[in-house]
Amino acid sequence: MKRLVILIAGVALLFAACRKEADYVPYVGENSKLAYSTYTEQFQYIWKAISTGYVFWDVDTVDWDAAYDRFLPRFEALDSKYDDSGYVRTSELAQLYLDMMGKMRDHHMLTYIKNMHPAPYDQSPDVNIRPGSLEVQSRDYYIENTSAARAGMRAFLAGIERQYNVAEHDSTDAYIDMMGSWVHIQYCLFVLSDGRKVPYLWMTNAAITPIMREQKGSAAYRLIDSWLSAICNTPRSQLAGFILDNRANGGGYQDDLDYLVGPFLNEKTEIFRTRYKEGPGRLEHSVWCPYYQEPNPTYHRDITAEGIPYIVLTDILSVSMGEIEPTVIKELFPTAHTIGERTYGGTGPLQPGSVDLNYGGPFGDRGNYNHYVYTSTFEALMGGRVCEGEGLVPDEEVLRRDALFFSFKPQLDAAFAYLMRQNR
Repeated sequence: MKRLVILIAGVALLFAACRKEADYVPYVGENSKLAYSTYTEQFQYIWKAISTGYVFWDVDTVDWDAAYDRFLPRFEALDSKYDDSGYVRTSELAQLYLDMMGKMRDHHMLTYIKNMHPAPYDQSPDVNIRPGSLEVQSRDYYIENTSAARAGMRAFLAGIERQYNVAEHDSTDAYIDMMGSWVHIQYCLFVLSDGRKVPYLWMTNAAITPIMREQKGSAAYRLIDSWLSAICNTPRSQLAGFILDNRANGGGYQDDLDYLVGPFLNEKTEIFRTRYKEGPGRLEHSVWCPYYQEPNPTYHRDITAEGIPYIVLTDILSVSMGEIEPTVIKELFPTAHTIGERTYGGTGPLQPGSVDLNYGGPFGDRGNYNHYVYTSTFEALMGGRVCEGEGLVPDEEVLRRDALFFSFKPQLDAAFAYLMRQNR
């Protein structure tokens, strides 16, 4: 049976197995059929649903009770404004929700509100609040959005053979049905000045799983297989280490750990823990449920015993599985070394449509009921801590200084310099 599990789908069976069976009352989530007619009623419903179903109240510092007292009169004022004029400007509605929710800890969170009575001159009735994006853009090393960064990476790697000694280099795109999008893949086999080899892989999303299980024989399959085979089969004296480049990686499949962690394990290993809301109380969480990783049956090398460096490159746009992967790798392998920038901070798995399994997560009906809040279903514990909203701090910080394509070079240079310092 295939184990295709996208990160945002979570690990439903695992969590269901951990859930208590007694007196369970389902959380009213995405399938709620709620009608309201005023801005105040909308605010009260959203406030209550977040109070009940938000999984990060143990680490979030927003005073939610104070928010209710502060914002209720402001939403009541919007209703009065509508009664007087027949409309409310979308910018006013957006500012209220921004003030109320703009500093939430959940970096996956998206709050969508449709203005019920927009002004005639409003370009759009839509309000979109993304706390994670706001926090990331406030960092002093933020430069550009994900699309621009990926374009820069592709331009940089397209000319990689003019910058370094490269024995092999190829790239391709693969369409991933469950993600509904294309993923770009680059594989390189670098050769250092001392002749040792460095297998390198960059992907725009964590999508190894569907490629390796559903697209066997494709160009994408061959590139990933080339990377793994080079890691596992190159003689130790000729292998300086290997690189997983997770810069501008937007996340994806949790089962990618089968190929990024599994090949280097000798036994079944716990790699992180998760928990969810199991009741309406803000701190009414389930127990922490362990997630285990099995060794990969096809690819294997004991990199710990052989002292083979495992480098992961990260940046501010490494998000979700794009940052869970380096966090787990760093925790499991003594030879792992992370280089780049502190990651995005969105580590809580999501499971839309799972209200029958938990008491929290996404809620609302975007199509019919003027609101939808996309928020993490599970809280993740990695390395003994919840790093939601913070991300992974790399072992070696190397910041990009501008948005041009060659700004990606210093981080890769730092990886090669680190490898040259090893095995001297």
